[in-house]
Order: sequence, then structure tokens, then C-alpha cells
Amino acid sequence: MKYIKYNKIAALFAVGAALLTFSSCEDDEEVFPQSSTPTENITQILARTSEASTLLGALEQFDLDDVLANSTTFTLFAPTNSAFSGVDLTAMNDSILRNTLLNHVWNTNTADLSSNLQKGYRLTMATGVDGRNLSFFVNTDSPMTFNGVASPVQGMFDLGATNGVVHMVDNVLLTPDVVDHVLANPEYSSLAAALAQVELVETLKGGGPFTIFAPDNAAFEMLMAQLNAAFGWTNLSDIPDEILTDVLLYHVVVGGNVTSNEVDGESFETAQGESFSIDGTSIDDASETNAEINLVDVQATNGIVHGTDKVLLPDTVFQQVLGATLDLAARSEDRGFTSLLAAAELAGLAESLTTENLTVFAPNNEAFDALFATIDNFNSLDDFDTPEEIEALRKLLEYHLYVGTLVESELTDGSSVTTLLGDTFSVSATDVIRLSPSFTDAIPSQVVNANIGATNGIIHELNRVLVPVELLDALGIEVAGDCDGPHPVTDVDLVFFDWDGKDPWWGNVQAENDGSISNDGSSYGRANFQTGGTGWQDLFWRNDPSTFNGAATVGSNLNDYVLKFDINVLEPINAGMFRIRFNSGGNGGVDSFYDWAPWNDTGQPFDTDGWQTIEIPLTELGQPDFSLVDNEFGMAFEGADILLNFAIDNVRFDEPGYQCGGPDPVDDPNLAFFDWDGKDPWWGNVQAENDGAISLDGSNYGRANFQTGGTGWQDLFWRNDPSTFNGADVVGSNLNDYVLKFDLNVLEPIDAGMFRIRFNSGGNGGVDSFYDWAPWNDTGEPYETNGWITVEIPLTDLGQPDFSLVDNEFGMAFEGADILLNFAIDNVRFEEK
Repeated sequence: MKYIKYNKIAALFAVGAALLTFSSCEDDEEVFPQSSTPTENITQILARTSEASTLLGALEQFDLDDVLANSTTFTLFAPTNSAFSGVDLTAMNDSILRNTLLNHVWNTNTADLSSNLQKGYRLTMATGVDGRNLSFFVNTDSPMTFNGVASPVQGMFDLGATNGVVHMVDNVLLTPDVVDHVLANPEYSSLAAALAQVELVETLKGGGPFTIFAPDNAAFEMLMAQLNAAFGWTNLSDIPDEILTDVLLYHVVVGGNVTSNEVDGESFETAQGESFSIDGTSIDDASETNAEINLVDVQATNGIVHGTDKVLLPDTVFQQVLGATLDLAARSEDRGFTSLLAAAELAGLAESLTTENLTVFAPNNEAFDALFATIDNFNSLDDFDTPEEIEALRKLLEYHLYVGTLVESELTDGSSVTTLLGDTFSVSATDVIRLSPSFTDAIPSQVVNANIGATNGIIHELNRVLVPVELLDALGIEVAGDCDGPHPVTDVDLVFFDWDGKDPWWGNVQAENDGSISNDGSSYGRANFQTGGTGWQDLFWRNDPSTFNGAATVGSNLNDYVLKFDINVLEPINAGMFRIRFNSGGNGGVDSFYDWAPWNDTGQPFDTDGWQTIEIPLTELGQPDFSLVDNEFGMAFEGADILLNFAIDNVRFDEPGYQCGGPDPVDDPNLAFFDWDGKDPWWGNVQAENDGAISLDGSNYGRANFQTGGTGWQDLFWRNDPSTFNGADVVGSNLNDYVLKFDLNVLEPIDAGMFRIRFNSGGNGGVDSFYDWAPWNDTGEPYETNGWITVEIPLTDLGQPDFSLVDNEFGMAFEGADILLNFAIDNVRFEEK
């Protein structure tokens, strides 16, 4: 039924203005005569009053007048004509205008008279994100307000109808966004002020959708008390904008309209960048005290709002708060670094953590556990019980201390940090921050949490203990040196997979014997397939304990054995993980899994460049007694869709470590052209010497021990007679089958300049080639060998296309730094690869 019909919204304003000309507040009762027994429906009430004509005309445009005339019960908050004067309805499209009108209507069971209205939220017939009905806030405080923008018109409310009630209001109730809801409820006035202070209002009025976890005023009051204790701040305006912005954005989840029945057990990444998790109604932020959700599902046009009883703090801000109240020792205790604190107490450094200004690179408890699993001389901190051992522990800790403050932004890629010990470690900061100690064979330590503040410094949490090279012997770390190839199998009876009689019963790794791949001429296991997804891929398995060689020997003796396997990675692996499983569940034991993924530790694709032995401490595998294994044992792969192309052999129990190292043997003495034992240079500063404490094999070697005195050219060792260039004719232009090698013992670290390696064939119309060797420039660390090693350089890098044509100088010089050169060198030679 249509009582007044307007075809144009614009006409509503003209009529409304005309009606207002003839009405006044004194005529309220005449405009809205009330009866004790309603006889008209809501639409009829609107139709007979001029003060509702603008609203009724808008309702008729969408046939909503018919809706409000039916028998369903409604509560209508009806803006007067004058309420529309500040609203440009013509700027709204039909969808927005219809939704705005429905935002004035509650679909209720009984008429909501003013005496029954309670402070809180109701739902309107308008909809927001995901079609959810918009929330409507009633504030019964004096004066009563609706959504914070409209109030009842005196004498124009509680207008009973046969299908509900009409309350005339003095403002149009536009559909609210999340900011409007915050502004509407006075319990969130502090949040509203904070949003305005850092200019986030317009951001949160955007499209969203946003899920806002809104702290109430009491929550802000508690925050200000905390900040006052830490920094002396008393008002919101005292908080620096960048800190307040971080805090507020930590309450915003972008891209979802997350309702209360969707939050339990979930973790949410916030607009600030950090995350928090929710368990039931409890929010676990970075602080020590969880927040409780105390208001839910306040629906807006661009998101949803849930209230909290506490301001959520991201870790970046919480660390600053705690840093203003706790020293390094107390902060370490707060973070649970109990092993670090125990070590500091034992080593006599506990007081330093409370009084000195330091940056602590703090290994977490798991890092200390990993250290003791891999070193030979100590199983725990309790084993440091002699003065010499405690001194070693002190040095180890000093290697994790920097005097002064180094924040995360100062740990730049390629930089190095000089520690309290005096030794350095280098920094890699490409994707995450990794610290490489002076023990260069170590896996880098990763900074897993940075900028943990304290009153006397800062803490960066590490996932591995940094080991300086000077403590290798003290800690019992065996260095394999430059060992080529896998470790030998110590006991073949402890091998349980070798694809040469000890074969798997199922899995995708099949026996193969390709002479170009095999390490010893026998079969090995070969994987060469695309995983095709992230799911479980069987590699090699058996489940008969009688075939589990070595299990009974090892049993629970986890400290005297390790798991080893030889692997040759033919295509680098950079994702997923190998799942190593030993199942003793049938014997009442455990079904243990160990995830092996070294690419996650190093941040680099895993590539072995030939066969390599992997060693894993049994204590890390999670199986307390291998003799009880009675089900599956073997390996799978999971977690990435990649090409798996590798060979594997000799999966076994074995003794820890492998003694090797030193220089490579000279394969063919006829290819050596400098050895200072008959094959001497004709000029240069490297002189023949034979010191039993230095000599590699009891024979002569070349010795440099002088200050360069400048950055200019320094002759080291040279000849220029091609008849004395042993091996040159053999090698010729066959660059791919040979390498240049020399044995080197650096007695004083070298950290500057470069060795100039020269082969001159210019007299034969060839080239005068130079190769600059300076590994310290690659690593950023001083170069030292800790004894004799063999240096190997591909001939293709040397720039000389044909060594048989060399007819002038060949040898080595040094250039580019004023330093002490103190090294021994021997057996400069060509050698087959």
C-alpha cells in the first residue's frame, strides 16, 4: 500500500523543507497524537505525519513501506525531516540508500519501548561484510543516544503501532564503519582519541574488511600506569606517535571479517606485522599478561569489532617497556634463558649482566642443548669443574658479548662484530640475520628474536652457540679439515641400508650402480623424481627388527654412537624436509621422527658437490632405545613440491666424528714445479727452510716471514725458464682435467692485500695471465689455516689458455697491503682432478 508516492528523491527535500516551514516544537503532540491502544501500523503512522514525509518517501522508493506495514514486529528509529537536512541522499546509490534505511529498523519479537531499552548492542536489518546484520549501539546514559549520533526527539518517541513502535530521532543513522562503532561507545573513547592522534581514522574507514580488537578505557588506563612506571608518560599525547601507531595496528587484522566463533585456536597476523593467538577468549600477545575478549561481534560495513580488557602489546613495544625496568640478567630470566644465566654464574659473569652496558647475543636453552650434543669434552654445564674448564666457559660467553649497544639495524650484511673476547664473528643479513663464528665449519647462528631491551643494554636471541676457533680443542670439537668424499664405514655390521644386499622393502629410492656416480663401485640408492606435491613421499623403509643391523648393539647407548649416511646431492635441495623415523611403538616405546633440513638452518640450497657423510647425534633422533624398534625404520620426504635427485648409501650407526685433514698427498711429483727441495725459485722473498716444528714431511718448504713495508709488488717465488716448468707440457690446454694446488701453512693471519699468481706466455704470442687469490676478501675474515692445508684452484680460473706455451715468468707475488707475511708453502703443482 502506498500512501505518498515520489518518483524523485530530490523532491523529498523540497517537500520536507515546505513542511518544516509550517511546523514547530509546540505542535509535537498534534503531529503525533498518541493512543493507548494502537490501531495503525508503522507505515500508517509515518503516512499521517508531515514530520516523517522525507523518510516515508525514501522507504517507498524501495517498497520498504510495504515491509513496515506487515505483521512482523519492528522497532523503527525514524529521522525527522530536519534530520535529513544535512544528508545528501542523491549521492547514495540505490544499494547504499536502501541499506541506510534498513539501518533504522530492528526486527524484534516485541516492541522496544524506551523504558525497555538497555545499554548495549542490537542488530538492524541493514547488512555489512558477508551479509551479516549491522550492529546498533544504544547508550541509555543521559542523554540517550543511538550509534553515538542520534537522540530521541522530545515527545516523539514510544509511538505504539500494531506491528511495533516508532521512535523519532534527530539525526539520520548512517551505516557505521568500524571507526564509527568505536566513536559511538563512550567505553572506547581512549581508543578513539588514540586513533585520531596518530591519524589512523581515515585508514580504518577504508574498504577493509578489518577485524578490530578494541581495548576499552580501563585497558588504556592500565597501559598508561605501566608506561608511567617505565617512562614517566602520563597521557596518550606523551606516547611517541611511532610507538602508539605500532600498538594500535597490532589490534587490526586486515582482510577478514573474523567473527567470535572463528577465533578460538587461531593465530592472527596483524597490520603491525607481528601476530597473536587466541585460546577460547584469551588473547596471547607478546606481553606477560593475556587479554580477555569482553565484547564480541560488533558488525560494521567494513569489518567487525571485538572488545578487550587489555591493550595488546607487540613484542617490539613490550621489549621497550621491559627494557626500561629490567637489567640484562633479569631480562634473560624473563625470556627463559636459564642455561645462559647458569653459565654466566659459573663463569663469574653474572655481575656483568647487571652492571655493564652490553649487547648479549644470547643462545637459548635449545642452543646449549645442541652444543652439548655435538662436542666431546662436556655433556652439560656441570662438567665445567676445573679452573681451566671454567676459563674456557668464560671465553665462550665473552664471545657472545659486545661492549656497548648494537641494535638489529646495525647488524648489516657483510659486517663483523668484535666481541669482548677479542675475536670476531661475521654477519649475513640477506633474508634473516645469521652470525658466522671464527670456527668457519660451524653452521651460522640465527638471530631468532632481536632488540630485547634492558636497562643496561640489549639482547639478541640465538638458536646456536657461537664457537670461536680458539676453543675447538678445549670444547672437544673435531675438525675434519678439507676431507674429500665420505667417511669410511667403521663397522659394516652396523649398516642397515646399502642397496647392495641390505635393501629397503618399499619406497621410491631404488638400487642403482652408475660408475660415474658410485662412490666405491657398488650399488647405492637413487632418487630422481618430482614429488608432485607437499605430501608424504616414502623413500626407503623396512619394518622387520631382525633386519635392523646394529640396533641391538647400540640400544640405549646414545652418546657413543651417531647416525651416519653418505649422500650425493645431484640437484640442490632448498625446501621440504627428510623425515627420519624409528618406530618402537609395538614394544611400548615411541614412534620417533627427526626432521632433517639443513637448508632451513643455512638459508642456502643444500648441495654436496659429490659424496658427503651426514652425521646426526642419536640424542637428537628422539628414540631412547634402538633395540626396541619393532616397526618402521627409514626415511621419507615431506613438505615441498620439488625435484629430488640424489644418491644415498651406507645408512648406519657409527662412531662419532672422523679423523682426517691436513694437505692432500702429492699424486704425481713430476707435476710439482716448486718444492724448495730441488725445485727452487730463482728469485723472490720466499726462502727454503726446514724447521721440524713446521715441515709437513721432514723435507724443505718455502718460508715467508717479513713485513711488506707498503702496498707495492713483493716478489715471493719465481722462475722464467720453461724447461723447469714441470707438468706444463702434460697439462697444456687440458684445463678441465687438472687443477693448480699448493700446500700452505699460515702462521700469522692474513686479512688484506692479494697473492698475484702469474703464468706468462707472452713471448710465444700467448697471454701474460694473472690470478688474484685473496680468500679473506670473500669471507670478510682474516685467513688462517691452523696447520697445513691444500689450496686448490681450477685452471680455468687462472686465465692461461695453454700452459705449454709459458715461456717467461711463472710463480707468485704479493701486492696491495702493508702487512706481516708469515707463512710456509710447499708442493706447488698441477694435479688431476
